[in-house]
Amino acid sequence: MLEVPAVKTPDVNEMTRRRIAMRENLRGWGIIGPIILYLIIFTFIPLIILFRYSFTQDDLFKGTFFVGLANYVTIFTNPDYYMLFLTTILIAIFTIGLSLVLGMLIALGVTGPIRGKGFYRTVYYIPVVVSMAVVAQIANVWLSYNDGTFNNILVSLGLEKVAWYKSTFWMYFWIIVICVWKGLGATVILFIAGLNAIPVEVYEAAELDGADGWTRFFKITLPQLRPMLVFVMITSIIGAFNIFEPVQLISEGGPDGTTKVILYQIYNEAFQNGNYGMGSAISVVVLLILMALTMLNMKFGEEKD
Repeated sequence: MLEVPAVKTPDVNEMTRRRIAMRENLRGWGIIGPIILYLIIFTFIPLIILFRYSFTQDDLFKGTFFVGLANYVTIFTNPDYYMLFLTTILIAIFTIGLSLVLGMLIALGVTGPIRGKGFYRTVYYIPVVVSMAVVAQIANVWLSYNDGTFNNILVSLGLEKVAWYKSTFWMYFWIIVICVWKGLGATVILFIAGLNAIPVEVYEAAELDGADGWTRFFKITLPQLRPMLVFVMITSIIGAFNIFEPVQLISEGGPDGTTKVILYQIYNEAFQNGNYGMGSAISVVVLLILMALTMLNMKFGEEKD
């Protein structure tokens, strides 16, 4: 009698697991797929176009033509671009220094035993959400030579008017003040988060050992906040390379181009001079600098963990 081979029936549980796994995969791709598509369209493709344009120049009669590394050679050999980076770094140094000091003082104040903490925490964050265009317009009203608020006050005190826009010092001063004021709220929030993460028991033990306020600050608070300080410094440097609105809307790079910063020059080259190649080349250099700073920040974060 012939034996009929047994028909292998599919494992129902295995099929169910496969269906569930397939549905989960499809759900996952449904979530990350649009994100990947967004990054390709709005990040990777523009970056490729940016790199391509950085090796070209534009001419009214010749159009766009390939020039190799000429734009990069100009950036690294022309003294005007040295001054451009120097101005950006100078503004960054003062902005970061003031932001760290004021941010720390405010954070220490609002985390201490004071009344109305909620009110103060709202007030110092308001500049973050105010449009820079509004801030610049207010600044222009204050700094106007003929009928500006500050000059009216000086005249009422019997003093001479100040030509704010013609002074390199005062243009630096007001750009730095506005940048500090605009970003101070975010700095304070980061410091508050760092301060709240320090165990209260550490302060109590130090106080029992006879440590005064300054000793607790320098021996406990600052060392514990070191990772946050480094993070704030690196992100502030990155932010300094993105300064544009105060220069564009207040000083316009003046007087005599002394307050031109990197982003303002990119705007001028690409949209004022029509030289998209040079504007793209400067953008690539800035991009590489920001990528290096971001990697440094990530590396420091890994070491901290």
